Amino acid sequence: MAIGKRPLAMVLYDPAAAAERQRAAKRARPATASTSADAGAMVPYSTDVEPINAVPLSAVPPRLPWAPAPPVRVEPPCLRNHILPALRLRADLPVHYIAKKTVTGTDLDGHQNRFRIPTDGVLRNLRPILTIDELADTNLLKDPAPRPRRHPEPDPVPEIGHAAGNVGEQEGKKKKKKMQGRAHGGLAVKLVDLDAGASWELRLSRWDSSHGTVVKGEGYLDFIRRCRFKANDVVDIWAFKQHAFRHFGVTMCDASPLHLLIVKRDDQQHGCRYCHPA
Repeated sequence: MAIGKRPLAMVLYDPAAAAERQRAAKRARPATASTSADAGAMVPYSTDVEPINAVPLSAVPPRLPWAPAPPVRVEPPCLRNHILPALRLRADLPVHYIAKKTVTGTDLDGHQNRFRIPTDGVLRNLRPILTIDELADTNLLKDPAPRPRRHPEPDPVPEIGHAAGNVGEQEGKKKKKKMQGRAHGGLAVKLVDLDAGASWELRLSRWDSSHGTVVKGEGYLDFIRRCRFKANDVVDIWAFKQHAFRHFGVTMCDASPLHLLIVKRDDQQHGCRYCHPA
């Protein structure tokens, strides 16, 4: 018999007995404190809670400085009760504020014969309410190209031996013919004043040279005189237009030209011609 060898023995494994021994060992094991304060903590969970939508601090936009709210524009008095019905327009027409303007001497000059609309108001407020065809008529469909910078031409060097009388001839050659602007008819428009009423049909267009938007045409000066405008008067400009509307083949209202209402500020308006007839 070999020394150091244990004899083999047959052992039967009983799963039920093994499970019972494991349960007895767990019951006999002493309870130990948790090494972490969060170990074994109960975490409430609810399916009704929305997931957290966190944004990194680097992605948060900086706070902008406080800016006052835009002023609330109050429509001119008597506009819907008197002016629109007198023009045979619907009383519920949308009326758009265009710009504030200070009347200048050139607006009243008979040689200029035009009323200039502030460019900022045209681009921000007037252009969005016009159709594509109306923008094309007013030359406002595309942004104007920047004007090229003009460089002064050097004076020609006179040739030796020329008589002094040729100097006047050379100066005459320097004068160039004034460039004529591109002809465009403009959009039909009527100016309206609470006291003077409406003007004749004028034209609204933007000049190619100065990029200024002006109202011009025959009858403008007569309208300005009836408005009794003076230089440095501060006015508000409003715009409205009626579009044709048909319902089941019946014309409910006809289209109208664009109307620009000019109202004096600071209680300088003389009043409505219908409220205070002359």
